[in-house]
Amino acid sequence: MIQVQDLKIHYGDFVAVDNLSFSVKPGSVFGLIGPNGAGKTTTIKAIATLIEPTYGEIMLGETSVLHQPEQARRMLGYMPDFPPVYDDLRVEEFCDLFAHAYGQSVAERKEKVEKALAQTELTTKRRELCKSLSRGMKQRALLAKTLVHDPSVMLLDEPGANLDPKARIDMRKLLRKLADQGKTILVSSHVLTELQDLCDEIGIMRDGKMVVSGSIEEITQRKKSSRKLEIELLEESHQFTEFVEQWPTLSELKKTHDTKAQFEISHSGGREEIPGILSQMIEHGLKVTSFTTRKSKVEDLFLEIESGSSEFDQN
Repeated sequence: MIQVQDLKIHYGDFVAVDNLSFSVKPGSVFGLIGPNGAGKTTTIKAIATLIEPTYGEIMLGETSVLHQPEQARRMLGYMPDFPPVYDDLRVEEFCDLFAHAYGQSVAERKEKVEKALAQTELTTKRRELCKSLSRGMKQRALLAKTLVHDPSVMLLDEPGANLDPKARIDMRKLLRKLADQGKTILVSSHVLTELQDLCDEIGIMRDGKMVVSGSIEEITQRKKSSRKLEIELLEESHQFTEFVEQWPTLSELKKTHDTKAQFEISHSGGREEIPGILSQMIEHGLKVTSFTTRKSKVEDLFLEIESGSSEFDQN
């Protein structure tokens, strides 16, 4: 539903986005992450028709953002980072204002506003002034105005910014529900745990380029680094250290608890080798009480990219 191809955006001599390509499937949530200055917001603004690219193409389905911007805007719902609400308007008036901006008739606006308020669970707040809303409710109001023209594509830049944990959870559930209803959502966020549970795929950017993209599982498989094994023994044993040192694909033994025999080990072999490792530990008399493979987290991938220490196989 979103196709970005060879996108370049220059500000004078500064290259903000450099030969960026990625795609977002219909009805999915794609998370765009990266350190400050990676080019995430610039990319979203280009998709939203707010910045004209230096080079490249952006497609929304069969619609070219560059050559058919008016048509593209009818398909888009854009929620920038730290967007304002109009304090002196009631929630329903705020939504109606944006529905009117999209050229909807009075009857259409009433229907669309009702639907947007219901989707964001703001029906009971419709008559309240925007300035009286909590931060979480203001974010909902902003999302409601973004939905008011029923866009097929949503661009959300830091939608969970400055929200408390409950409000972030509510926002995440709402976005997931919208995706399940067929909306295609591109979201940028620094709350990485939020993306872990929300996104179908992620793209990690650095210095204006896409370093890697795909599902977390796909990225982990392509990532040229070791996975982590978390192991707990009934009691500490020097045999355990010897076992790790002698196994060719095990390294970086680290104790993770002060009083318990809990350890973390790096494993550079294939997944098919893991059952054999556990079996051999037991045969060597090690009293294993817990043995797990730690799933890669968005935070881990992000930190490796930010440090520039990890390489990826994109083939």
